[in-house]
Amino acid sequence: MALGRRNNAAGYILILPAVIMLAVFVIYPMFMNIAMSFRNYSLLRVGDQNVGLQNYRDLIGDSRVWAAVSRTFVWTIANVAGALLIGLGSALLLFAGFKGSGIIKSMILIPWVLPSVITGYIWSLMLQEDAGIITYILKSLGVVAQDFSWFRTGPLSMSAAIMANMWRAFPFFSLMIFAKLSSVPQDYIEASELEGVSPLQRFRYVLFPFIKPTVGICTYLCFIWSFNAYDILKVMTNGGPAELTTTMSIMVQREAFQFYEISRASAMSILMFFIMLAVLLAAKILFAALRRVTNGR
Repeated sequence: MALGRRNNAAGYILILPAVIMLAVFVIYPMFMNIAMSFRNYSLLRVGDQNVGLQNYRDLIGDSRVWAAVSRTFVWTIANVAGALLIGLGSALLLFAGFKGSGIIKSMILIPWVLPSVITGYIWSLMLQEDAGIITYILKSLGVVAQDFSWFRTGPLSMSAAIMANMWRAFPFFSLMIFAKLSSVPQDYIEASELEGVSPLQRFRYVLFPFIKPTVGICTYLCFIWSFNAYDILKVMTNGGPAELTTTMSIMVQREAFQFYEISRASAMSILMFFIMLAVLLAAKILFAALRRVTNGR
């Protein structure tokens, strides 16, 4: 008994530094942010006071906030769908095997490990109107007009940032799905080949049931990362032109560090968190219901 208590005490002591770090850098700022959202603190004014839910009422009634929310969903859904499709396709190609696939496997992680800021700057250079290599190729092939610019309109600017973010995110899907595909029993694949099933049927009935949990987890994680994404949009568009690429994360940053309305920015971040949480919970409930219906059949 004494030895067990000593072992328990040693375990608590070992995790104590991690708990302290978590409390100082995560829990304390989180509660301070929540508390600040109920005040009217601003760096432009002296003093502040408790205003209750006034900040939240102002946000709910602000059309600019809801426009940013809609753009955030467009940004998030496009990124998750694009990264999933490209990642799944590349994972299937790597699983099928081809000459040079070993080199691809070792290089495919490069976009994922690059910092988001670097990715944003690289893609901004490649998409420049005058000197960007991608824009130059498109103009040379006659795909776009000679005065074409990626950053002239809101939809094109959003598309440019989405392409950059998808390029960065798809290796995560690709490697995670490929790792799961590698664990599929070879007997199942050989049996499907003997049965003469088509590649599409093999994917649907043999491969996909194995990778479905991995695809689900990766999709949830990518949704969270994309919903909160800030760096690439900040570097490539800075929310422009005319705020047509301003998402919730860009709006929070502006509110806090450009307009210095700290309490309003805190309330906006809390609202952003609850919107994201509601979507994730709704998706989980929907998928659980679909699974029950499918299993019932």
